[in-house]
Amino acid sequence: MKTRIFAFLTIFTLLSCQSNAQDSAISDVKSTIESYIDAGDTNDVVKLKPHLHTDFRVVLYDNKKSKTSILDKSTYVSFIDTKKFGGYERTANYEDFQFIEKNMATVKVTLTSPGKPTLRNFYSLVKIKNNWLVIQDYVILIP
Repeated sequence: MKTRIFAFLTIFTLLSCQSNAQDSAISDVKSTIESYIDAGDTNDVVKLKPHLHTDFRVVLYDNKKSKTSILDKSTYVSFIDTKKFGGYERTANYEDFQFIEKNMATVKVTLTSPGKPTLRNFYSLVKIKNNWLVIQDYVILIP
């Protein structure tokens, strides 16, 4: 009987630790995405750049045109800086977090703002030196 109780407590403790680690990873990734979104909403490239991986890109799919556009990091940053993109507050609805081992994640988010197109974003992040960076922002314009 003592062995069963000990085994149960051991399993419960391990599952609890794993759950706490997962919650911490979700919180860290969400914080990075929130900072990334906020920097775009306020057209603040100084705040934006620390959240972008050196190979960052945006892949934009427009449902109306059935067309895909790809923007590299420097083009995207220049669009934020010149206010071609961003400049208005959006509400983020986090729909899914997926982790690939400990250092990669994908997050599905829907961004809305009154009078603006709805965006469905699939963010890819990578963890480098204990810091989450956005490496890709796959965006679908929802009519």
